[in-house]
Amino acid sequence: MKAFAWFVVGLSLCWGAARPGHAQSPGVPLDVLHWWTSASERRAADQLGPHLAAAGVVWKDAAIPGGGGMAAVKVLKSRVLLGDPPDVAQLIGTTLTEWADMGLVVPLNAVAQRQRWSQVLFPTVLELVSYKGDLVAAPLGIHRNNTLLYNRRLFTRLGLAAPRSWGQFEVAARKLQAQGIPPLAWSDEPWQMATVFETVLLGEAGPTLYRELIVQRKRSAWMDPRVERALQRLRWLRTLSGDSPQEKTWTDGARELMNDGAGMMIMGDWAKGELMAWGASPTKDFGCVVVPGTEGMHLYSVDTLAMLVSARQREATQEKMAEVLTGIPAQMAYNRIKGAVPVRRDIDPTALDSCARDSWETFAAPRSARVPSLAHRMAADETIKDAVAQTLWRFLTDARMEPQEAQRRLAAVIRASGAERKDPTP
Repeated sequence: MKAFAWFVVGLSLCWGAARPGHAQSPGVPLDVLHWWTSASERRAADQLGPHLAAAGVVWKDAAIPGGGGMAAVKVLKSRVLLGDPPDVAQLIGTTLTEWADMGLVVPLNAVAQRQRWSQVLFPTVLELVSYKGDLVAAPLGIHRNNTLLYNRRLFTRLGLAAPRSWGQFEVAARKLQAQGIPPLAWSDEPWQMATVFETVLLGEAGPTLYRELIVQRKRSAWMDPRVERALQRLRWLRTLSGDSPQEKTWTDGARELMNDGAGMMIMGDWAKGELMAWGASPTKDFGCVVVPGTEGMHLYSVDTLAMLVSARQREATQEKMAEVLTGIPAQMAYNRIKGAVPVRRDIDPTALDSCARDSWETFAAPRSARVPSLAHRMAADETIKDAVAQTLWRFLTDARMEPQEAQRRLAAVIRASGAERKDPTP
């Protein structure tokens, strides 16, 4: 990344020198690079078009499928190196910070001031899109990763309660297995394993230790017995998917849940959006609760779009897009489909479905624990995330590896990442 950074800094200086002193009139199409390509993601992105069009902004789609955005980031780098960057790019968490640090992101301070972001956005979200005194992205929605979805039809037929504790979860698992139904939709895809792990870890460790592990990266904390318990539970959860777990997409897992091929699924609430996009109802077909042990906690990832510096001088149009994206109408339309919740504190939560309302109210509650996702680059860069995910993959696919050995390897990953950090989360 460092070599790339030095190169693009040079490009950014060239672009900056080419900018004229006058503002571009709105209405110019903006090339938007993103990875929202599943049914719900595509529909959610489509919701933004009419709102933007009403403001004179045209969304020119440049969707890149695959891999949690890694393919999209590769395409983005290639386009920058070729001197043809998109006008807008989906950059999230630490990736956003890296691009802002290279001077390739248009500051949105004027937009933030006009729209009073400091008053209407959640402080955690505001901190996430801030870098060295600038606002560097338009936040769209907040996902809750510690979500447990369950098949209402199966649970009703078997007389099961929504699993709000591990005891209730285990009861449900046994009854589902007795009926020949895999209790849990599962994938051996590393990022999905990491998503389940960080959720289970939060429940076992609590928010304080979680932040020491994930945000502050205290190496010694990884040998805590609570981490061992989380690893043991993770290994047990994997056994609930059947005899031969496989790598499959998260949409495949959601499809199993919808078609009675699995009783439950631990996944971010984007899975809820996907189920709804397929016609499933959160009141009839599926339900969602928090993963046991994480009540009153919100393990978050946030969708953000950054406006990129280019030679096309489209700052005025980019600012207009940021204004629309963070306004209440677009926020409600997008998040209703995406499965996430608005980034604003001033929306009416009664307009949200029950799953979303609980997510928003938990995030908004002053005493709730809001912690950033590792698996989705909110708390660590791609290198650390991948190293942790691969370590978890090796642990889960090698029955001979003891949890204590996995703990030592995870501690080594954190040690290799560098110095411990302060927790910036408000």
